[in-house]
Amino acid sequence: MGETFLNIITLFVTFCVYMWAKPRVDVWVHKMMSSMRLARRIKKVGIQASEVEGASGDKEDENIGLSKKGPMFGENRLFNFIGERYPELVDNMKVLLVKAGVRHDSAMEEFMTAKFTSGLALFLMIVLLLGTNDFDIPFYLTCLLGVIGGVLGGHKLTDLNYEMIASQRKEAIDKGVPDLVDLLVICTESGLDLTKSIRRIAREMRTSNPILADELSLTSIELEMIPDHRQVFTNLENRTDCLEIKTISKTLSQALEYGSSLSTSLKELAIEAREKRMLEAEGKAAQAPTLLTLPMMFFIMPCLFIVMLGPVIIGMIDSFTSK
Repeated sequence: MGETFLNIITLFVTFCVYMWAKPRVDVWVHKMMSSMRLARRIKKVGIQASEVEGASGDKEDENIGLSKKGPMFGENRLFNFIGERYPELVDNMKVLLVKAGVRHDSAMEEFMTAKFTSGLALFLMIVLLLGTNDFDIPFYLTCLLGVIGGVLGGHKLTDLNYEMIASQRKEAIDKGVPDLVDLLVICTESGLDLTKSIRRIAREMRTSNPILADELSLTSIELEMIPDHRQVFTNLENRTDCLEIKTISKTLSQALEYGSSLSTSLKELAIEAREKRMLEAEGKAAQAPTLLTLPMMFFIMPCLFIVMLGPVIIGMIDSFTSK
């Protein structure tokens, strides 16, 4: 029984590690391949990196995963059949992938492949565990449980994994919004237009907040390609799913539409962002005593009792034993 439990734990941990690492490895491999393709193109045309002023900007545009067609299934007939049969499911997957920052051409196909491979892995794991151990379960029931676990687990666990990635991206974007507003104020007051300001800020924030820098790089490209600024900012809101980004987008859109001063509106946003950050810091400071209660009870107080009462108890034991 102990060996069976150990096998279950080992297989479960292995599956969880695979589910956690698969999407992150896919994103890393795509960025690495994009960088390699960019380096080959530069080498092919014979341009030295030191002689090209905009080389860093091109690399940023390549690394953000900008696609002409967007996430799609490609030529896979099975996936295309599923997409035609269940269009709402495909739309939900597209929204999830965009929020998770996966925007290259084969993103949808890789996402569906991850669902199928994880479902197959779960099916095999359940069949092996129930079939190779003495659980007295019929074979047909074992296969049925494996199919149910594979379908539900492979579908839901993959979605949950990408939702966790999207949540982490949202938190990273939230942290970089106050700096974004301050830099926008500086750039607009120095005389730069909105497109150049966003591109410059994306370049400056590449090291401090690369996720927000990617979104800003894509926004600057769309501002040059799409004449409707409201559509560009709507795309930014849909990609980030951040309340503060929505506020900034609405402010910039209204300023461009009605011709109001960008610097005045952005200064007000900067003040609000600083106040919100201060309130969040005060809220976390107020929660500190409550969060420290359990660690003090289980780790700090026993040590204090041992240090304070230990010598007294030892002295009492010595006095009783000496008599």
